[in-house]
Amino acid sequence: MPNALTYGREIPYYLCPIRTDSTINVRKGEQPLQHRTIGLVALMWASVGAVHALSRYTDIVRYKLDIPFAIQDIGLYVISYSSWVVVTLVLLRIFSASSFVFSYRRLAAIFLVGALIWLPLYFAFDFTIGTLLAGGGWAEWLQRVSRTSGSIVFFYAVVYALTFALCIGVALGARARVAQETTALLERQQSKAAVELAKQQMQLMQSQLSPHFLFNSLSSISFLARSAEPIVQVDAIAKLGNLLRFTIENASRSTITVHEELQFAEDYLGLQSLRFGDRFVCDISCDSLVHGAPCPPFSLQPMLENVFRHVVEQIADGEEASAKSPVNIRAIVEQRGTDVFMSVRNSPNPSVGDPGKEVGSGTGMKNLRARLTHIYGDAFSLRHQASPENFCVELLFPNRAVSDAL
Repeated sequence: MPNALTYGREIPYYLCPIRTDSTINVRKGEQPLQHRTIGLVALMWASVGAVHALSRYTDIVRYKLDIPFAIQDIGLYVISYSSWVVVTLVLLRIFSASSFVFSYRRLAAIFLVGALIWLPLYFAFDFTIGTLLAGGGWAEWLQRVSRTSGSIVFFYAVVYALTFALCIGVALGARARVAQETTALLERQQSKAAVELAKQQMQLMQSQLSPHFLFNSLSSISFLARSAEPIVQVDAIAKLGNLLRFTIENASRSTITVHEELQFAEDYLGLQSLRFGDRFVCDISCDSLVHGAPCPPFSLQPMLENVFRHVVEQIADGEEASAKSPVNIRAIVEQRGTDVFMSVRNSPNPSVGDPGKEVGSGTGMKNLRARLTHIYGDAFSLRHQASPENFCVELLFPNRAVSDAL
């Protein structure tokens, strides 16, 4: 495609031709000039001829001119103006060509060449039709040519200029329409691609939930296998099976109910209690108003997991562990305006060092933040607070349904 610099002058972007390939061609297979276009052009010029004939007849009657006017004169005007259909269609064909660049010098050259070729041909055609209808011959034809006034030539030159400008306007309008349709199609394709990319990213993050949770759970089972009795190990494996079943059934969903998330969190705490025994005490309180509220799966569980990672696991194993005071964990789920609020906090415990040195750096919390971003955008809040012997994480997200198509 020619660039925007033609004949040393910059061409406005809206004058450059529009090319479309097979993937975004909104008018694939459409001919530049359709039968409807030809019909409209022919009707337009026939109407102009009829109006011109009517105007001439009105002037004869109004000014009582001694000029003969018969019904065949209307046909003469219509036939004469029908020849303008040809030049109009030729100009439309030139301007609608995808390879044609609208440069000012090129348009001026086409205008002058067209005028020098078309106007003599038109007058020859017009005089021939008039002579034939009058029953004359070459002498009458030459007489008509000699009587042609400059005002007549100027009049039809103006008609040609208006036709030229009209064809340019139609061509530019068609190109603008194609550009709008192409842009709209590209925007739809980009929007669809963005949604598909977000969906794939969401599925990728959700697919990370199962192996991450399985790894942490197997670590607990491995610990129990070395230190617990067989009956405790069997109980732990059974609880792990329930947790993994929940993981498989809900990892692909955008949201579940708060009640389902609470059940999963309680099963998780049951597995942790087999490992840590009385090293922690957890209390979960939930407002009944939010039991049926939608929430992302694995939202409360990673928050609890962080407390175990940063606090409970910091208590040294062995005989001293049983002598130390248990870690009190307090989880709250409640309605706050139009949002759902979740928080997990442990009570101060002098036996724990610095729980905040790696706050929020775990895979579970990073994954939770990324999933919340995809689901709610900026309409959520996930905050961490840490101090010596104390850890807290708070989550606030909208209480609204979310499509699983995300």
